[in-house]
Amino acid sequence: MLGEKLLIKLWETLAKDGIGSLASPWQIKREGKAHAEVRRDEMLMLAQAEVEAEQIKLGKKKLLDDGRLIELGGPKNEEDHSVDYLGRLEPTISLDSFSEKIEQQRKAEEIQQEININKTIGLAEEELLRSQQEPSEKEVDSDWLSRWRDHAKSTNSEELRQIWARTLAGEVKSPGSYSLRTLEFIKNLSQEEAMAISKLGQFAVGRSIFKCPQLEKQGIDFNFLLQMDDLGIVNGVQGGQVSGLKLTFNSREADKFSNVLVNRNQILLIEAEDPNKKLALGCYQISKIGAEVLSLGDFNANENYMRELGEEIKKKGFDVKIALWVQTHAEYGNYFNAQPI
Repeated sequence: MLGEKLLIKLWETLAKDGIGSLASPWQIKREGKAHAEVRRDEMLMLAQAEVEAEQIKLGKKKLLDDGRLIELGGPKNEEDHSVDYLGRLEPTISLDSFSEKIEQQRKAEEIQQEININKTIGLAEEELLRSQQEPSEKEVDSDWLSRWRDHAKSTNSEELRQIWARTLAGEVKSPGSYSLRTLEFIKNLSQEEAMAISKLGQFAVGRSIFKCPQLEKQGIDFNFLLQMDDLGIVNGVQGGQVSGLKLTFNSREADKFSNVLVNRNQILLIEAEDPNKKLALGCYQISKIGAEVLSLGDFNANENYMRELGEEIKKKGFDVKIALWVQTHAEYGNYFNAQPI
């Protein structure tokens, strides 16, 4: 299965850079367990580790240098040492106790960071197992992976962790898909901004969002596009370039007009008898970083939008079909169940 090939590539990539989880595909195969069973056991261990890290932070447990975790009798009061100063009883802080607490907090944070990384890797595995794309022969850049790790380890939000998982999975499938600038962008992204970007992603066709009445009906109005421009997802809204931007398509075949528009899980197949015919569509332009971020969303194309876009193209004298689309490679895929519009 393609997903299993991608999973092996993921673990080869992580092992090379010293990033790993509690179980690898080779361990799974050797122990004769199903991947889902091993992953379930791992998630239980991570949950227990998370509880223990929190207990260290609260001073209920202590992590010794040899790795053992011991129970403490109760939270210590660092201000229980008193001295007589000018006839009054003044509290003082024990520096040894203070230093010990800082060290335990640091250890707890490091444990939590490893938990975050392992949880994110587990989600990336699930993404890859569902994929029908052939693995690339290119390797993931070590600097990119190091930067990804630094960002993913600090993420506690489940929603943002999903984004980091898809980023890793996408880079394993096709190295070079996500720039270091995109990683920095995601690091500073709020959950509210991520949800707004996901809303826009249903209408992204390549690097464009083509204009049709359905956009306004779905809340993709000028104010929303202005917000996306502020984030750097789309270009030209603030500069007033929205109204005049058009994208023109030529035929990909010599004997007739033929071209396609792909949006996530759907494709428009566009044909005409005249190979010299051109298709011009008004659009909003998506930035490079916007295209990379939008590709991380877990959503399908908005079917009403795709059908309405197909109808607009049909009015221009083209034959249009809509079909389901499965990406099998970074540059191509397969369509099926084509229906005329």
